[in-house]
Formats: sequence, structure tokens, C-alpha cells
Amino acid sequence: MRIPPVPPEKADKQLQKVYESLEKTYGTALNPLQVMAHKPQLMRAVMNLYGALHTDNPNLPEELKELVSIRIAQINGCRHYCLPYHTLQAQKHGASPAKIAAVAQARTSTLYTEAEKLAIEYAERMTVPSMVVTDSFFAQLKAIWSDEDLVELSAWIGFMNFWTKVIAALDVPLDPVFAEQLQTS
Repeated sequence: MRIPPVPPEKADKQLQKVYESLEKTYGTALNPLQVMAHKPQLMRAVMNLYGALHTDNPNLPEELKELVSIRIAQINGCRHYCLPYHTLQAQKHGASPAKIAAVAQARTSTLYTEAEKLAIEYAERMTVPSMVVTDSFFAQLKAIWSDEDLVELSAWIGFMNFWTKVIAALDVPLDPVFAEQLQTS
């Protein structure tokens, strides 16, 4: 870890409440957010956006978002935190180990629906600088999802690119509670 987390005893009262809430929800205050707490307003903005992107949308189920997150983490090299964390979350939302293992080959895998293949390819096109989102590709997306869904999916992919790059650059380690869960899954 290149920047230490802000421990609860050094956090202001408002951040301490956030830490307590995170502990109740996740069993930990989440290492990336504790590091981000060096800039509390940025931490709150990240949490607000994350919350807005986790609204219940049956057209963009959590399993799909987690598979997209895994692919982005692979591309952006967020191996120590993002890959294991989103693998765990994908499992919790119903993704099989085989499906998770094949995410980089989703376009040619029979494990994925057409919608999942397109969402993962969209993430690749938004993440890899040499790839582009063409009008013809976007038309394929519009054949499956509404404008509202595509705004949400685009924002999810953009957010995950931001988050994976920050976590990887700061070399934030996986929270022990998640490492334990992965060992038992």
C-alpha cells in the first residue's frame, strides 16, 4: 500500500459514521475508501456515485456488472484488490467459476448470453485505448438496452475504469475479510 488508510481514530466524526456503516454492510471499512478518506469530499463523491450505480435494474443485473468489473480489472491491472473482490461479488450474484474464468474470452464463449458478450465488449472498447465504440457497435447495444440502461452501463464502465486505476496505482490490498471469504468459496 503506497498511501496508508485513514484509521477510524484519526477520522472526523462524519467519516467515523461512514466507517461504521461500511463495517455493518461489508464487515470492513473497505481499504480503498479508507485510503480515499485522505480527501473526504472525494471519498463521499465516490460513495455517492457507487450508490447511484447500484440501483436495482433488472436489465443490468449485478452479476453482469461484476463480470464487466472483472474484465476492466484484468485490462487495467488491478490484480491485488479489484480482481479478487469482483470475483467474490460475481460469485455472490450467481456467476459460476467457469464463467468468471472465461470473462476475457466472453465474446467466443458459450457460457455468456449475447447481452453479456456485448456488455463485456463495450467495457473493452471503453477501456482499451486502441479500441473504439463505433456507431454500428452502439446500434447493437441499443437493440438490447434502453437509453437509460446505456447511460447507466456507460457510467458503470467509466466508474470502474476510474476506480481500478486508482486502486492499482495506490497498490491497495484486499481487505482480510474478503481474502478469507475467497479461501472458503
